[in-house]
Amino acid sequence: MQCCEPAVNDEKDAVNIPGETTPIESVPAGPEEAPAEAPSGDLKVAAVALEDEEAPPMAEEETAEPVKAKPTKASLCKLFSQMDAVEALVLVVGTLCAMAHGVAQPLLIVIFGDLIDALGGSPEEVQRETERLSLTMCAVGGGALVAATLQGACFKIFSDSQTMKFRIMYFQDILHQDVGWFDTKEVSALSAEIQDDLSKIQDAFGDKFGNGVMALSAFLGGFACAFGLGWLLALILSAVLPFMAMGTYFVGQAVAEVQMESQGWYAKAASVVEECLYGMRTVVSFGSEQKELERFSIAVAQTRRGGIRNGLRIGLGTGFSWFVEYSNYALAFFAGMNFAYHRELNPATGEPWRTGDIMTIFFCIFIGSFFMGQIDPSIKAIGSAQMAAYRFFKVHDNKPAIQRRDADERKEVSSIETFAFEQVHFSYPARPTVTVLGGVTLTINRGQKVAFVGESGSGKSTIMALLERFYDPSSGVVYVNGWDMRTFKINALRKCIGYVGQEPVLFSQSIRANIMQGNPEATKEQFQQACADAQLTFVDSLPDKYNTFVGAGGGQLSGGQKQRIALARALLKEASFLFLDEATSALDNTSEKMIQQTIDNISSTTRSLGIVSIAHRLSTIRNSDLIYVLSRGQVVEQGNHQSLMEKKGVYYALVAAQESSQKAEEAEELELPNQPTVAVLRQNTGQSDESEMARKERMKKEEEDREKQITDKYKVPMSRLLGYNKPEWAFFMPAILGALIEGSAAPICALALVGSMDAFFKLEFATVRDEARDDIVFLCFVFLIIAASVQIGNIIEHGGFAVLAESMTARLRVDILKAIFRQEIGFHDDPENTPGMMSKALELWAFRVSTLCKSIGAKAAAMSSVLVGVIIAFIYCWQMALVMLGTVPIMIAANSVQMLVMLGASKVDNEGIKHAAQIVSDSVMNARTVQALGVEQSLVQMYTSLVGKSTKGMWTRNFLAGLGFGVASGVMFFVIAGGFYYASVLRREGVASFNDTMMAFMGIFYAGLGAGQAAVFMGDAAKAKVACHDMFKLLDRVSKIDGLEPKGEIPSKLDAGTIEFEAVKFFYPFRPEVQVLKGVNFKIQAGQSVGLVGPSGGGKSTVMSLIQRFYDPQEGAVYVGEARRPLHELNIRWWRRQIGFVGQEPVLFNTTVRNNILYGLEEGETVTEEYIKKCEEMCNLKFLYKSGNRGLATEVGPRGGRLSGGQKQRVAICRALIRNPAVMLLDEATSALDSQSEQIVQKALEAARDGRTSFAIAHRLSTISGCDVILVNADGRVVESGTHDELMAHKGVYYKLQMQSRK
Repeated sequence: MQCCEPAVNDEKDAVNIPGETTPIESVPAGPEEAPAEAPSGDLKVAAVALEDEEAPPMAEEETAEPVKAKPTKASLCKLFSQMDAVEALVLVVGTLCAMAHGVAQPLLIVIFGDLIDALGGSPEEVQRETERLSLTMCAVGGGALVAATLQGACFKIFSDSQTMKFRIMYFQDILHQDVGWFDTKEVSALSAEIQDDLSKIQDAFGDKFGNGVMALSAFLGGFACAFGLGWLLALILSAVLPFMAMGTYFVGQAVAEVQMESQGWYAKAASVVEECLYGMRTVVSFGSEQKELERFSIAVAQTRRGGIRNGLRIGLGTGFSWFVEYSNYALAFFAGMNFAYHRELNPATGEPWRTGDIMTIFFCIFIGSFFMGQIDPSIKAIGSAQMAAYRFFKVHDNKPAIQRRDADERKEVSSIETFAFEQVHFSYPARPTVTVLGGVTLTINRGQKVAFVGESGSGKSTIMALLERFYDPSSGVVYVNGWDMRTFKINALRKCIGYVGQEPVLFSQSIRANIMQGNPEATKEQFQQACADAQLTFVDSLPDKYNTFVGAGGGQLSGGQKQRIALARALLKEASFLFLDEATSALDNTSEKMIQQTIDNISSTTRSLGIVSIAHRLSTIRNSDLIYVLSRGQVVEQGNHQSLMEKKGVYYALVAAQESSQKAEEAEELELPNQPTVAVLRQNTGQSDESEMARKERMKKEEEDREKQITDKYKVPMSRLLGYNKPEWAFFMPAILGALIEGSAAPICALALVGSMDAFFKLEFATVRDEARDDIVFLCFVFLIIAASVQIGNIIEHGGFAVLAESMTARLRVDILKAIFRQEIGFHDDPENTPGMMSKALELWAFRVSTLCKSIGAKAAAMSSVLVGVIIAFIYCWQMALVMLGTVPIMIAANSVQMLVMLGASKVDNEGIKHAAQIVSDSVMNARTVQALGVEQSLVQMYTSLVGKSTKGMWTRNFLAGLGFGVASGVMFFVIAGGFYYASVLRREGVASFNDTMMAFMGIFYAGLGAGQAAVFMGDAAKAKVACHDMFKLLDRVSKIDGLEPKGEIPSKLDAGTIEFEAVKFFYPFRPEVQVLKGVNFKIQAGQSVGLVGPSGGGKSTVMSLIQRFYDPQEGAVYVGEARRPLHELNIRWWRRQIGFVGQEPVLFNTTVRNNILYGLEEGETVTEEYIKKCEEMCNLKFLYKSGNRGLATEVGPRGGRLSGGQKQRVAICRALIRNPAVMLLDEATSALDSQSEQIVQKALEAARDGRTSFAIAHRLSTISGCDVILVNADGRVVESGTHDELMAHKGVYYKLQMQSRK
């Protein structure tokens, strides 16, 4: 979709780049309209002055650092204010169950301590107590399973339900904001901000909220149990908590900062990519691929550094946490040993310290402190949601002056008879200091044809915006039917107005759906009549007729076709007034005259329709009943054409200036032969949108099948993948070694833990008390060694794999972009290779593939944990090892599921939500069109239905998800109970000692825990495989025209200006059924100027694309030079260096004017300042030195948005001239300029064409009548060629075109 500009320009703007991101966030520039000043001097002179009258945007320091304000949060009451009674009940049940689930954790530890004490008694007592406590543990486990299930289900249901409400309200609120509100926002980023806010709210209300309640309950329960069983030991163990909290806090802060920095740097890289991809033809035609690759490489290098620092600090943080935990083991057992050795009494119970109590207190503190760390993510999630809710409620509580979200109490209006301006002054909200209109007074009556004329920036489009009530005047009044416009309902007002703007805005729907937006209740006959009046005959030649999908922003159609659809949409409204803001500017002369005649006929036959139009081409408004002439925000003349010409004032001067360059009214173009009749057209308007929906479903199914096939059959070429890490191979072994150390720590810790328990039992016997004390002291040192090893291992592992993964990601991203640049333009025509998709691929493919590299460390840690644990278990008691080994897969699965839920990684993308997000994007990017059509409510209904699909089966789906979480949480209780029961059986039967069974039990148990935690970091292997497959498919694709590393010959002597087409036939690769060129023949000598004329779709732009070798013809050949060298044999970069191209809609990059005009120079190539100055003068860039601009250092803004359409066009012409090319290609290079600016630039272009071959496409014959050769294109062929005089003497097609203009 094209972005709605913050203010209406009077010129056609350039192509806007959708979804472009920029690291610089700035307030959009306002319209290119000058402050109102009293005209001074001779008005006639002012009107015909060749000086550019555009008012450039005010120069602002774009790169100024914004002042960081403290984020504002909504209150918790406000955050939860949207829930109803059912949702409140679900939240209460979920909270209570989360509390019960949390308390179950310390209860497990208490029972575990009692089991340990039971194993120290006689065999009979052991058996009896073990059975009882095992059953108790199973009962607690069952309760935990139920509580966790309801916790998981309730919070998911609450989250989904609340998020749907917020989604609908947010969208509805945004749609009903005034246009002025959008002017002050970065519209291209608004959709992403909305989705981000909704994601944060959903995240906070879901599993993180439940886990936070559960963690708080477990933390409080754990510490309560610990202090209840022995407050003295609990107090000692709690001494390490400040260190743990301090470490977690500072490391967490550091990690957060690094992550934000890393994301920020990639955002910079992403903005480079998006600019390149959306301006691919510009990048390729100027041979700047290497330049862009270098820019991207610098940006991803910064991303790599941020990622490596991130990995190191994560390793440091993780290692530090484990260091504190394992050190706490040593502290607990050393303190407990002293209490037990000296037979001190437990102050809490008044009895001697028991082994079970010591273990219980230790593990309760351990569990409590662990869950204390799990509270922080939930608090942060709630905080983020509060900030998101603040932004939402700020929009929700905003009461727009114009739009009405709720009931509109203002007056109805069924028709508009008159508009009247009374002393209207106006400034745009984004630029309140610039007065655009200064005291305008005028009247427009229904049934009149009224036109506004004036130089660019005079305020014409601003008046139309005020008539639409996109804005209210700063002062003065706009009257409708004699009443203040502000007293009428806005929807009723806009129903009376049909609007067609300079740049047609279409939504990503079928042609039919776009037209029906004008009047959803229109009958079939009304639809057919509107289509016939708008001359939509081209639709009949499309395969799906009116069900043809127009693509994002109507990208599948030409400018003229989009404009006709927009006109049909306006005509379908059957309004009181029809507003035409350069509505025919994108059409060829024939189509323009046809539609102009249609509008005239409608006006004459339907006296009730008022037509208000803006035109730079004065010939299109000569028969208007009333013409208002504007200059610098004021009405300087008014009357009909004849009366204004008699005055010989400003209007007369404007007409004279235009006629002097045209010498006649603009000629009509050749009509396409055999056009389908209206009757045929109407026969095809009865189809439904079923084919479009079926196509989407089919494509979705095909993609799912493709991914499944890749997952099942594709083998990842790991050797090739790891080749991207060749410079970092030295990091592999240390990183894997660190992972092995990390993985083996848990089962080795189990050895020391069981040894400690055994030693504690020995403390009860006087004969071995000293030996037991020495054993415990030794094991305390072992715990400290384990702590230090894990700290070092984590740093080495995470740091090493961060270096490997980030280096791989950086190189892959550069290679992917290089591969994208290498492809021919036809590759980018594929709907699967749109700029948005390629940008997403660059972001995701390399990231997902790098997880395969990181997964090596996770796999090594998991393997180490399992292997060491199994070996320990089998050495001490193979019977227990075999039994417990059967539980390892269960524990791995349980831990993985639980960790995934806790990390929020179990999100499922929903197609309905994705489609709904596209509607949000389309709507906010085109807010003016949405409001002008009055389709806010229908869009909200469509959005609601799409979002509502995601809630179907919500209760069942979320209950099953909660059940998975519950089973994962409860299974541990049953595994531990079963293990201890079997240990008692083995001991009773004399098969193994307590020490041996516990070694085997703990070894397997800890191995499962370690492997489960490691498994969650292995990433999504399926997504990684698909990404790897698609990435290497692109990297291995052989381009048909490789412009990055061309192989062709660079001729030493070749007259590049001589170009010949011989029997050239061509169709676009992704539209093979449409033959665009059907045998084109012509030869152009060096230095000749060539004019290409013909109807839209006749093949003119295709000829230019073939000259630039964006494509190769399927038949025939293109030759260069007198030696007739085939173009495909020449070095493509050398050839494109010989060409200067200026398109109809110029693409500028977000940098200075200087960098833009020097964009096409080769690396190391320079030009003199004198030459730059000369090109500036030729292109009339004087506006760069007015109104505070900084000359060539002026920033053009994203997509050149700080310049008007005409200003952008002149910068683009200067960019082409700087290269001093042998061949100049001009595709409607002056179409966006008013007659004065066009005359200046046309002269500059004529001077620039001197001495070089030039091709110019023109709908307006006057601009090419002086060319050496005129090629008349029609239906894919050159039907005539010659000079203007020769073609007139021939009295063929060209002659008829000229004669038609004189009728």
